[in-house]
Amino acid sequence: MHGVEGGTLPPGSTAFELLILDCDGVVVDSESITTRVLTQMLNALGASIDEREVASRFTGHTFARTLELIGQLLPAPLPADFVHRYGKRTYAALEAELKPVPGIGVALDQIAIPYCIASNGPHEKMQKTLGITALLSRFEGRLFSSADVPRGKPFPDLYLFAARHFAKPPCACLVIEDSESGVVAALAAGMSVYGFCRDKTDGRLLAAGAHRVFHDMSELPGLVAARIEAQA
Repeated sequence: MHGVEGGTLPPGSTAFELLILDCDGVVVDSESITTRVLTQMLNALGASIDEREVASRFTGHTFARTLELIGQLLPAPLPADFVHRYGKRTYAALEAELKPVPGIGVALDQIAIPYCIASNGPHEKMQKTLGITALLSRFEGRLFSSADVPRGKPFPDLYLFAARHFAKPPCACLVIEDSESGVVAALAAGMSVYGFCRDKTDGRLLAAGAHRVFHDMSELPGLVAARIEAQA
């Protein structure tokens, strides 16, 4: 298929029965915004780090884990009000700039199987970003957060929790991820996982084990249907 890279699908059921999407970077185009804000705040604290490195170090982790990693990076403890200020600045930037990932709405309109979001982000953030982008109605009652399970990604708990909600076996689930930790979590859950990355030169997701990588959301409906075609 045009624009698709990577290996063959793992063995499993004859068709995908559930599509599980990460939120930030897959459904809402928020990663560049939040990365920019965090980079600015870390540099103000003396980190001397650019946006590419911030994205590489922190994308896909829970916020609690991100704070732990930041603590290892900085020469002094984070200010007591850092989390509050980061949240305030981030939400202001999202309100002003956030858009859906290009093509996601049209792609979802063409997908017949159930779909949901499973994100390391909190419910409050998902409600906020999906509301800003007018996508919330598509996912009402189908939002799953790392707050719902003992461990977030890269552990499989969140994806398994979503699959149980829909009473689907892991082998019938397709996960769409844009981070290595998400890919690792989906593989640990025994699910198929496709990486989404608009940068065609970025090999991180394949290296993490994604079964395929695609670069444009217009490809998603065909990818969801491809397993049916392959098994026909």
